[in-house]
Amino acid sequence: MSYRSMRRRAPLFIAVSLALAGTAQAQDAAKASNLDTVIVTGTRSTERTVSSSLQPIDVITPQQLQQTGATQLTAALARLVPSLNFPQPTTISGAEVARPVTLRGLSPDQVLVLIDGKRQHAGAFLNLGGAIGRGSNPVDLNAIPIAAIERIEVLRDGQSARYGSDAIGGVINVILKKGGEGGQVTAKFGGYDAGDGLQRQLSADTGFKLGDKGSIHVAIDTQNNDGTNRAGRDYGSSAVGTTYGKKVYWLGDPAVQSNKVSLTGQYEFSKAAEVYFTAIYRRDRDETASLYRHRGDSTNVPAIYPQGYLPISIPIVSDTTLTAGLRGELGDGWHYDVSATHGSNEYDQRSHSINADWYKAYGYTPFFIQGADYKTQQQTGNVDISKEFTPSWLPNSVSVSFGLEYLRQAYKVTPGDAVSQYGANGGITGDLQGNWQRHDVSEYIDLETNLTDRFAVSLAGRHEHYSDFGGTTSGSLSGRFDFTPRFAVRGSVGTGFRAPTLVQQHYADISSQLQDLGQGQVLVQSGTFPVDAAAASLLGAEKLKPEKSRSATLGLVAEPLTGWNVSVDVYWIKITNRINLSSNIPVNTPAVNAYLAANGVDANYQSIRYFTNAVDTRTRGIDFVSQYGFDFANGDRLNTTLGWAYNENEVTKVKPNPAILDELGVAVQRVERRERLGLLGDTNPRTKLDVGFDYLHGRWGGHANVQRYGSYTVYSNSGAALDQNFDHRWTLDLSADYTLDSWTFTAGADNVTNARPEQVKYANSTNGNFKYSLFSPLSWNGRYYYASVTYRWK
Repeated sequence: MSYRSMRRRAPLFIAVSLALAGTAQAQDAAKASNLDTVIVTGTRSTERTVSSSLQPIDVITPQQLQQTGATQLTAALARLVPSLNFPQPTTISGAEVARPVTLRGLSPDQVLVLIDGKRQHAGAFLNLGGAIGRGSNPVDLNAIPIAAIERIEVLRDGQSARYGSDAIGGVINVILKKGGEGGQVTAKFGGYDAGDGLQRQLSADTGFKLGDKGSIHVAIDTQNNDGTNRAGRDYGSSAVGTTYGKKVYWLGDPAVQSNKVSLTGQYEFSKAAEVYFTAIYRRDRDETASLYRHRGDSTNVPAIYPQGYLPISIPIVSDTTLTAGLRGELGDGWHYDVSATHGSNEYDQRSHSINADWYKAYGYTPFFIQGADYKTQQQTGNVDISKEFTPSWLPNSVSVSFGLEYLRQAYKVTPGDAVSQYGANGGITGDLQGNWQRHDVSEYIDLETNLTDRFAVSLAGRHEHYSDFGGTTSGSLSGRFDFTPRFAVRGSVGTGFRAPTLVQQHYADISSQLQDLGQGQVLVQSGTFPVDAAAASLLGAEKLKPEKSRSATLGLVAEPLTGWNVSVDVYWIKITNRINLSSNIPVNTPAVNAYLAANGVDANYQSIRYFTNAVDTRTRGIDFVSQYGFDFANGDRLNTTLGWAYNENEVTKVKPNPAILDELGVAVQRVERRERLGLLGDTNPRTKLDVGFDYLHGRWGGHANVQRYGSYTVYSNSGAALDQNFDHRWTLDLSADYTLDSWTFTAGADNVTNARPEQVKYANSTNGNFKYSLFSPLSWNGRYYYASVTYRWK
């Protein structure tokens, strides 16, 4: 969709929003519940609210999260924030286990995640498959129990000048519950219309007082979910005589056993000293499938599996966050906050599979293989100081904040057992293991004031110095002018950056993957190597540099009717030196193989890839949000929300191939066609529409949510003939609840119309096995039913 056609369609969504509001003109209006919330993201002022914010921000309540019916935090957010998407890949080297979110169509690691304003650590998993977020290792948002959440603030604007690396697309700040009273327990059960994917969830949270000056709040979440399978039937030539026409793949959601717990607390000794802490722990055991091994595949042993077999992956994912701090007010309004945070994420690869090379060498093979273990750690120390000054030459006070942050990050790779490393079909070997670390020191200053009663401005600057690539400075300027109490314009400009993660710099893996090397999807052994590994550097890999960004946002905020709030924000983001995976470079040609062998590299795989800074991109878009809540004469209430997001991503520059690739006659570009046109461009839907209704009638509540995902295109490395454009899709979610004293009973259905993604061309379906696109923003699973019961106490 072009900007011209986008402008033609925009009035449609405004008209829908007017229709939502028009019914209420005869009714008594009420204020939207979230707009008076004092926000803490993107500002260090203690009085800034959603309705008066200088930048676009969404505030999500725990009630909204619960009403989505989702058991994963990322899935719930995607239904509530129009510019946020939740891709749901399957059988993509673990991406179905650590599923990311994207904001404004950017990479999952270009959005910063905070917990109570503290930087959260990145995950140890690296998305290697051909799916949205390829090459990223983002924060694992699903490590946070939904029951622990007080609210979530989603800031849709670049914030590197305030928070540092990663905040190119925006910030997700999760605010945890801290009260010392009340609580609830919820039991939920659901499943899909197809009869699989049963989900069982038990969650609870409660608070305890520590005398009159402190409290502790604890939350737990435990889940036991079955997997789903939406695979097609196998019509490949490799299946003739064995599994031809049968469903042999497992393509869908993994089976998950998950346990999460969180603990927050604070104790105020005096106004000058309050101690606080946060602890979060999560452990998941997932079960998913790798690609099917046919009878004649080199990875199969026909004597053991005459029909072929399906390897089962059993990754164990654990995540820990620990924060402790001291804050208070000293002297004449000086506020301080001194804190330390430790975080870690571990991805332990295990599988029920065999090693055919081991069998050939020793006459037997184990059926359980311990793969490599990947672990990230992060420690931060923060000193934040703020004060309100009232200079005589300004009409209003100035909020001044400044501080320091020390950041240490570490990454460790431990090889698996001997069987996992053996032969051409083995995983990483001992020479690719290691333990890497780096540190960063940063300083920031943040100024905010109202220059007049109608004109607010904010100026922020931050300098960082990383031990592995040096220093960088970011800045931002934001402003808002209220023409009337009901109409304002706001805008911001800024620069930002994202440091290459240690995972992107040092990850190594050899695995079986479906890859399009220019002749359609084929199963190959593919090696992913760090840029300083011999194989990668010989084929043109270079030391990674940080991404740099420039961004601008301009928006209108209006209240056309009392209680009806509308915002429209236009944005532009330019990213240079963007970090992404290179093309899959074939290494089984005689020239490449001989070149590597001559330099001491034994390439027991068909392709290799590494990270590069090869592309520059541009993102443009519009976010439209409307909220209206009103009361009927009989006491009933209707809350309506409408959100529409448009974003257009484009690769503006691709650096030339390394000279060595041309010398060796490697007929691939540094960045493959699918990535250049699709994953960094049109494979994210350009538009997304969310319309929500919540109707309250006495003890009853009814909830409806309509979503429309725009069209998108998936590109093939084999050429335009295999490209496919996928049409838009609509979904409808419905639920109802009944409250009786302290009990609430809920029943609902997501995707009531049982909408499915458009099926792929047969030529792109891997012989019929993959019916749907791995890039679909709509789940493959279809209609989902659920019921829950909640008990609350005060």
